[in-house]
Amino acid sequence: MRYYEKKKKNFFYRIYGLNVKSNIKLPELIEIGGENIIEDVTVFYGIMPKEILKRVKEGKILEFLRDKAWFNIKKVAAYYISNGNNIIIMPYEEATEQEIKTYLLGSAFGALLIQRNIVVIHGGTIIIKDKAITLTGDSGAGKSTLTSAFRMSGFSFLADDVSAVVLNNFGIPFISPAYPQQKLCRDAMIKLGYDTNNFIRIDEGRDKFVIPVNGGFLQESKPLVAVCEIAVGNVDSVQIEEIKGNEKLKVLLKNIYRIEFIKISGMYPEYFKKCVNVAQNILLFKIIRPKDKFSVNEQMEIIEKIINERIGDVFC
Repeated sequence: MRYYEKKKKNFFYRIYGLNVKSNIKLPELIEIGGENIIEDVTVFYGIMPKEILKRVKEGKILEFLRDKAWFNIKKVAAYYISNGNNIIIMPYEEATEQEIKTYLLGSAFGALLIQRNIVVIHGGTIIIKDKAITLTGDSGAGKSTLTSAFRMSGFSFLADDVSAVVLNNFGIPFISPAYPQQKLCRDAMIKLGYDTNNFIRIDEGRDKFVIPVNGGFLQESKPLVAVCEIAVGNVDSVQIEEIKGNEKLKVLLKNIYRIEFIKISGMYPEYFKKCVNVAQNILLFKIIRPKDKFSVNEQMEIIEKIINERIGDVFC
């Protein structure tokens, strides 16, 4: 029996500042009461529109337009995202619910946020002095490891891998809460003291595990004061440099989540304008860590020190 033939009950969740109505149980998310809740987004199992089914049969894997997008993950599901308020998932018989949810909470919501003109940074966000600091960088740079290390040291966090930036009425960027879960690769988990036998593996190719977080997740938006881009370099110790001027915008754009979707359709002027606004209202640092040395504690010390010294330079 297909997933969308089985699911009848509706659930209500809160993610990225949005109220979500869904017939899919998502224990990873913050559940909210259903009475008098006006949903911003609906997420349901269902059947793809005919034109998308045709393209999937032709072997196409994705399409991204301004108001509608879809992508197909072989042996998992096809996802259709429209108007920034609707996600339809057509699972394949061999898919597990964990696989389906992984792509829903990642790429599908990433596409939906882009449709809503919300700037999304690929990285985790932690809290220092009641302000948001987003840790970004290329895959394998160590941003999730660093986010987890901050959390384990008592710092609150708002997001693990996808940080949604919303501008208030004064143009000040805020990070909206994602959900209380982290994903880490086996190597990072072992170095941080986790027993991988106690966690579910969600990505066999990259050997990643899901880590439910019972404490430390903040359920309110906080002003974004800094973005730290983590990079690996031929250095003996952790280095930090501030990025200024037009280079800030370049670094920010490079680290937009699912930028490949935007490249397909072209960046909308209003989206670019928001990116410019974010870049103008934050500090941006590049953190270069040694390639063959576990330097998380050193990275944390440097980031905490620079934020404490410079936090007054940002208006929020």
